[in-house]
Amino acid sequence: MRSLPVLRHSAVIVLVLLAVAVTAAAQEVWEVTKLRTPKVALYDCETGAKKMDFAQSDFKERWLVTSGPTDAGLLGVKVNGTAYCVRAYAVETNKTIAATTDCGALVAANQPKVGATRGVGEDCSKPQLRKK
Repeated sequence: MRSLPVLRHSAVIVLVLLAVAVTAAAQEVWEVTKLRTPKVALYDCETGAKKMDFAQSDFKERWLVTSGPTDAGLLGVKVNGTAYCVRAYAVETNKTIAATTDCGALVAANQPKVGATRGVGEDCSKPQLRKK
């Protein structure tokens, strides 16, 4: 029966290690890791007014994501200690950003449709065709 205390001790160690791993994963910092375009516009989060453009070549340090994404697709970020908002599509982050479905969006409506993106519009209800 001497092995029973050893098993209990091992189980406690495993539980402690699992708790540490879960806590570390939960505390992972959300950061902007890359700018997707040559220039990214930085906005005032409260008013939505454009404050400045930030060049991709000047992006040296990761930006801390402080909030978002909002319904308008903005992420709150800290750039050199100052709070701004940035368009979520203009940056890459170390965590996945979930996009909401926009069923009524028209993108490049004046140009003919020449391609498709898998999954776009799947959450939208199908339009009813009228019989003549």
